[in-house]
Formats: sequence, structure tokens, C-alpha cells
Amino acid sequence: MTDTAITEGAASPKSANSGYNRALGLLVRYSNVLALVLLLVVASLLSPYFLSSRNILNVLRGATMIGLVSIGMTYVILNRGIDLSAGSIVGISAALTAGFAHYGVGAAVLVGVAAGVAVGIVNGLLITRLRLQPFIATLSTMIFVRGLVYIYTEGSNVIVRDASTAFTFLGSGFIGPVPAPVVLFAFVWLIAAVTLRYTVFGRAVYAVGANEEAARLSGIAVERNKVLVYTVSGLLAGLAGVVLASRLTVGEPNAGTLYELDAIAATLIGGTTFDGGVGGVGGTVLGVLIMAFLSNVLNLLNVSPYSQMLLKGVIIVLAVVMSEWRKRR
Repeated sequence: MTDTAITEGAASPKSANSGYNRALGLLVRYSNVLALVLLLVVASLLSPYFLSSRNILNVLRGATMIGLVSIGMTYVILNRGIDLSAGSIVGISAALTAGFAHYGVGAAVLVGVAAGVAVGIVNGLLITRLRLQPFIATLSTMIFVRGLVYIYTEGSNVIVRDASTAFTFLGSGFIGPVPAPVVLFAFVWLIAAVTLRYTVFGRAVYAVGANEEAARLSGIAVERNKVLVYTVSGLLAGLAGVVLASRLTVGEPNAGTLYELDAIAATLIGGTTFDGGVGGVGGTVLGVLIMAFLSNVLNLLNVSPYSQMLLKGVIIVLAVVMSEWRKRR
């Protein structure tokens, strides 16, 4: 056998290295899917109740509120921003929805969502007009809006008395075998995904997040785009508050507390980076499901809530590390 034949018959180091890089790239790209599948398999082995249809539907229903907030947070982080006021928006929206329920379902929903939109617009204007950093602007509105919640509720629960079936449907109803909030979340996710991928506004969100100055030179109205992004975040957080009030038939003054941190965690786990311009709502949905199913199996195993908080912190760190690794590759 000649040297040429030996060379042709053996895999070159370059081709082997290329195959390794390709496999590693696929692993990194679909790491969220693999993590979710692995979690489901392990959870089903650890608890016999995990895969029951009742448990799965309850988890999906409970994840709806965080999911809605997370989709809005994805828009903001893609735009290289942050929205710390999302949890407070959920709180004020839930309280107002419960308080206006006796005026009718339409009025209650409209007021709850409008409150979220109003706070989102204020966030956008503080950032674009007053030139405040997103962290400072939304931290300020987070505290201010939570104060409004306590003033409106006077520190007590706002109870919806004689809640109608129409009012509770959004949070507790079913469309066929599927909970209504899950259908709502799926619809919002679809609209958000299509908007980001196929509309001028969606492409501008990515462009501004990737390079604000280049986006401005390309003719994109950067300030308007930012205001719209925070408005979307406020709208979805307000909608989450409406669903929460509909499900509990009560507006709690502490409703939505720390929702913004769970939403940020889900967004980062989903692959959206703080550098902006990278990620999407598809990955965020996977992040929401990972967080929801993880919390569920830990509850089924009677793990302490304090230990769960520690674990969530570790997961966020790992998500950021994976995100940076994915970006470098």
C-alpha cells in the first residue's frame, strides 16, 4: 500500500477536528432543549407524580404569569436594556383588575393592561428623554409603583366578591383540555416570535441592541424603538397581573414580587445575552419551562424554599456562563 493510499484511507486531523467542532456547536446551540429533556427524565424518575397530566397542566398554568413577563423581558434585553419594574407592574395591574372587577370584565382587564402600558411608556421616556440608565430608571419605577400598590390596597388584599365565570375564565378556565392561560401564553409567544422575526420593529429591536450607533446611522428611530420595547414589556407584565387576579380572585399588595428576577433568569437560560441583539422568545419559553418544572419537582421532593433559592442562583450563573460560551463560539 502506498503512502498516498494510507493518507486517503485515514481521517485527517483537520477533518476530525472539524467534526468535533460541528458536534460541539450543535450541543451548545441546543443545550436548552437537552437541559429540558434531561430535567423531565430525571424528574419523572425521582417522583411518580411528576408526569401526571394534572401536575403537568398545573405547572404550565402556573408558569403563564412568569412566561408573559419573560417574553416582555426578552424584548428589553435584546434591546440591551433591563426592566426591574416588571414585578411591580404585575402587582399594580393585579390590584387594579381586582378593584375594578365590579365594573365588568372588560373594564377590569382594560384598566389592568393600561396600567402596565403606562408604566412601560414612563420607563421608555425616562431612558430616552432624561438619559437615565435602564437599571436606574426601572429601579426607580419599581419602587414608585410598588408604593402605589400599597397606597391603593392600603396594605390589604383587594378581594373580588361574587367573581363571575367570565372574570375567572382567563386565569382558571379551560379551552378544551388545555388551561386558558396556557392558550393565552402560547398565543402571545407566537405573536412575539413573528413580530421579532418578520417585522421592521422586530429587526430594529435586534439592530439597536447589537449596535445602537450603527442602528441610528442606518435610519432607525432608536429612541422610539426603545420606548416601544419598554411599552411591550409593561403591556405583558400588566397582562400577567390580569391573569393573576383572575386566577386568585384577589389583588395582593405583594403580588409580582421578584417576578422580574425570575423573568431575567428565564431569559438568560433561554440564550438571550445582556450584550443585546442575540437571542429570542423561543429560547425564553424553554427557559420558563426549565424554571417551572425544576421548581415543581423540588416541591414534590419537599426541598426547602431556601434551598431552592440557592439552586436558582446557581442556575442563573450557569446560564450566563453558557450564554457567554455560546456567543464566543
